[in-house]
Amino acid sequence: MQVTSCTSCALIAMLATSTAANAALVKLHMQQFAVDGNGGLPGTTTWQLFAEFDDAGDQLTSVGGAYPTVGAIVSTGGFYQNPFGGPMSAHINPAIFGIFPTLYYDSWVTIGGYDTWDSATLVSTGLNTTAFEAGGDFFITNGEWTRPQNDPYAFGQVLAGLPNWHVLVGQFTTFGYGQPSAPWGQLNLSGYSTGFLAGEQVPWSVNEVMFGTPVPAPATMALLPLLGLAARRRRR
Repeated sequence: MQVTSCTSCALIAMLATSTAANAALVKLHMQQFAVDGNGGLPGTTTWQLFAEFDDAGDQLTSVGGAYPTVGAIVSTGGFYQNPFGGPMSAHINPAIFGIFPTLYYDSWVTIGGYDTWDSATLVSTGLNTTAFEAGGDFFITNGEWTRPQNDPYAFGQVLAGLPNWHVLVGQFTTFGYGQPSAPWGQLNLSGYSTGFLAGEQVPWSVNEVMFGTPVPAPATMALLPLLGLAARRRRR
């Protein structure tokens, strides 16, 4: 009986691990949101990055990078940054969109939220956003942005015309049109998924989740750890 019990426990543990690894994150994907900033930003394309999940109970609570699994958000022509915005959705004040309409198309990162009104629980640690706010690439060598477990914005929402559930990870306005202007990179993500028991939440984490098409070639992805290390050395 003792052996049978231990075998059952091992099986349950394996299934729980499988659930955490396979039933949470499906992928990261970029969606085109706007072109030319509705006329206010000619020559630009605004993209939104989503984490896709296959269950309504899945949560995303952390996004970032830690060397050697460096996080990166890259574009060939740089990012548009509005002087009245900031690197996170918590810095976007919708009350002044009427005065500064191009603020609506600023580049920033998030978990689920779009502006100050829905980002009160969004927290960042260890991020160096200086280059990103200057329009450059965003490397995360040892930092993250987070939401608390069970925060409403950590859960996915249904997007029209798309399957599954989606959590917004960031908005990025780039220079140019079409796929060549789309951002690309990789991020480390973690959160919680629904377990077998009622109310059970199983933690999950996945590193180096890629999105987009590297430019000029997929081999560029292999350089991300080196690029991140170089960025970290330059800051010292």
